[in-house]
Amino acid sequence: MKNNKCLVYFLLLVLAFSLSCAKKPDQELGSAEDALRAAQEAGAEELAPEEYEAAEKLIERARELISQGKYDEARELLRQARAKAEEAKSKAEFAKQEKNLEELRQGIPALSGLGIQDIFYDYDRSTITADARSVLEGNGSILSNNSNVNVVIEGYCDTRGTDEYNLALGQRRAESAKDYLVRLGISPLRIQAVSRGETSQWSEGTSEGAYQQNRRSHFIPTSASLGGPSS
Repeated sequence: MKNNKCLVYFLLLVLAFSLSCAKKPDQELGSAEDALRAAQEAGAEELAPEEYEAAEKLIERARELISQGKYDEARELLRQARAKAEEAKSKAEFAKQEKNLEELRQGIPALSGLGIQDIFYDYDRSTITADARSVLEGNGSILSNNSNVNVVIEGYCDTRGTDEYNLALGQRRAESAKDYLVRLGISPLRIQAVSRGETSQWSEGTSEGAYQQNRRSHFIPTSASLGGPSS
């Protein structure tokens, strides 16, 4: 009798597992479609057409497999489609930010000779180091004494990590420098923080020295009377 009960329990477990495997991947389909929609809203059809089209085709193929009852294969394609759509969205957002930054660079003449300096970061960090604090205090003093000067802060990274990750890290670095200046009394309206990620490198190569040079926030002082952030 005990063996029969064990057999029944085993068969029920097998049945439950089979039913779960046979379930339509509706949730995965919805997630993939949502990711594709978000990519479209970000402009990926134009700015990341290869990734966007790949996601579309994966979803289309997954729908065909669902209609044939091949749910496991469809589920895997939908996971790939979601990842590809998210990649397309990130690439589109990156392209738009690059365009905006280039327009900013062209539209605001940079000033020189003020003595504003760049700061540097530890690997994979956006926190302000002790060395950077002294530099920022000097930069803050210059800005305090020159109320007609605004500043654009560009956050940079070395080449380790994905483009998307480094774009976000570069933004955190620029924001951390901006926040420090604001705490020193500089109006946030005079500061614009943007990310350059790893798109430009200050030092070529893969040595630790080169990496260190590329982990920075770069300061571009601009004239308040000529555009840019306004006080």
